Amino acid sequence: MLPVIGALRPWADPDAVHLHRLPMHVPLPVTDAARRSLDGDWHFTRFASPDQVPAEAVRGPTPTTGRTVAVPGNWTLQGTEDTPWYTNVQMPFDGPPPRLPELNPTGVYRRSFTLARGWRSQQVVLHVGGAESVHAVYLNDRFVGYGTDSRLPSEYDLTEHLVSGANHLAIVVVRFSAQSYVEDQDQWWMAGLHRSVFLEVRPLVHVADVRVRADLRVDDGTGLLHVRTDVGFVGAPSAGWAVRSWLERLDGRRVTTPHTGDVPHEFDVPYVFAGHRVEATWEVPRIAPWSAESPTRYRVVVELLGRDGTVHQRTSQLVGFRHVEVRGRQFLVNGQPIWVFGVNRHDHHPDRGKAVTVDDMRADLEVMRRHNITAIRTSHYPNDVAFYDLCDELGMYVVDEANIESHAYNTSLCNDPRYLSTWLARGSRMVQRDRNHPSILLWSLGNESGYGTHHDALAGWIRHD
Repeated sequence: MLPVIGALRPWADPDAVHLHRLPMHVPLPVTDAARRSLDGDWHFTRFASPDQVPAEAVRGPTPTTGRTVAVPGNWTLQGTEDTPWYTNVQMPFDGPPPRLPELNPTGVYRRSFTLARGWRSQQVVLHVGGAESVHAVYLNDRFVGYGTDSRLPSEYDLTEHLVSGANHLAIVVVRFSAQSYVEDQDQWWMAGLHRSVFLEVRPLVHVADVRVRADLRVDDGTGLLHVRTDVGFVGAPSAGWAVRSWLERLDGRRVTTPHTGDVPHEFDVPYVFAGHRVEATWEVPRIAPWSAESPTRYRVVVELLGRDGTVHQRTSQLVGFRHVEVRGRQFLVNGQPIWVFGVNRHDHHPDRGKAVTVDDMRADLEVMRRHNITAIRTSHYPNDVAFYDLCDELGMYVVDEANIESHAYNTSLCNDPRYLSTWLARGSRMVQRDRNHPSILLWSLGNESGYGTHHDALAGWIRHD
């Protein structure tokens, strides 16, 4: 039985969305020295079900002999005798929700790593880019966390579990779960770690999230920029920290004067404390707007300043200024109606399954652009973060779709209280990750999942946010 969670069986509980997962945030660029890829060959053992995985499978040193599989990749395409399944409406196993099949292939991924010098004094985070269907993380014989949603990343704080020398990591991936009922999409069912896995080191005080609103005042072409920076304190919050931010062109020429604000630290002031965040606002005359025809981008630069005023950390976000509205039954971008020549696109490769590379994505988009396609719906789930960067660069309108499709139970799960937390987590985390991209014009609440209270709740969250 899996340590800690084996008896609880969270994969069979639709209300168990995660355990110890860190909050979602926009992707933040870091230096090469602050990130270490764990992609490559991992030791792999497959079991018939999660209930049959013995504790010893995630304990002790990483095995040096036995089968390996590639990460990113799907074990269903790597000779593990567990093959892809295709369904459209029907589930690949009998219900009703949240019942699971007795045969539920479960893979245990193992590999070791040694920390770089200086990492032990900072926060070390594990990033799991995508795992189908759900996953659990163990490090050095200790349970770290559990995550759901096979199309969004999950991150976990490894700091207190690390040791000097070799660290032994295990990620257990369960192919089918209670969450599978809302991943019932018209596609191939795969399994495994199909997006990148990496380690990232973060200072004990660091930039945790950067939220950018880059709007356009259509009547005079003024850019309206609002930047909200959230600062993370791994330990107790302290005074003396500040955030400096500005807007610049891609060639580095500044467009706005820098704004500096102190980071609030008095978290125990009733009715006053709104978070460790600094907000800045600018009006930028004669901004070059972003559109599919002219995808002009700018860079928001954010610096975290220490108590002595020196730069403690620096990060950035590429943004575009555009205004989206519905007026007189017309959908307008920058005050003008647009032609939407759109397609649906799955993450899919004939040999690697759901493990799609940046080169694969760019090739897809360039072919679409040559054929006058201007819009994509990410059917039926959020894509890898690199996909949206490419759409921003190449000029492609995007409908970002939450990983929600309950096709076989189209009219019931959207009102089933056991699945409310699933609906909200999937849609809200998608927005929290992707909201700075100018290419995204619309948020989809899912596909072929009926209409119910869960959709209203998620739509309300997005509109409020």
